[in-house]
Amino acid sequence: MSTHTQIEQLESAIHKRAQVLAESHLSAAQAQREKMLAESAKRLTKREEREIEMAKAEAEQEYRRIVQASEIKMQAELDQLRWKLLQSVISHLYEHLKRLRKTTYINLLKQYFISAAQQIEDEALVVEVNHHDHALLAPQWEEIVKSVPDKQCTLSDSHQQSTGGVLVRADRIRIDNTFEGLIARLEDELYQIITAQLFATAQGNSK
Repeated sequence: MSTHTQIEQLESAIHKRAQVLAESHLSAAQAQREKMLAESAKRLTKREEREIEMAKAEAEQEYRRIVQASEIKMQAELDQLRWKLLQSVISHLYEHLKRLRKTTYINLLKQYFISAAQQIEDEALVVEVNHHDHALLAPQWEEIVKSVPDKQCTLSDSHQQSTGGVLVRADRIRIDNTFEGLIARLEDELYQIITAQLFATAQGNSK
């Protein structure tokens, strides 16, 4: 074999070896590239998921804040409405009681007195009324106290500053059947009734 032929064979072998090495490096580089791209896509997906979760959390927090603010505002408006309704009912009640003074008021005073007297165990009772009602009751007092024969009832000359009604007291107890006392006891009940009605209305409108 000539020297020229040997050189050509050597060059061919070197060329093939270089081609194999180049293809091997190229394949490894391609695999590394694909791995890097896959890892990058995975990191990007995780980042997007985190950002989506963060956005959802922020949106949920903002929604809750808006709902809470709306509920607080609605509660304040309902409280104002309840208060206005309560004051309106009490105002009408006062007007009704004042009208009674022109008609059957004396009978109403007697009923308030008898009811209170029967609730107190003590025998000696003192009855207090305002100046106007004292003038109504005094002329009939001896007849009125016959309704509670087991009690010793005194109509006090010390006048109440109430709109009307009676206050009956003994040594350790008193029953306030003045208009102001009666309405004060009714306020909680009225407030509960008004609240229940408003709540029922609100539920009905939300359906």
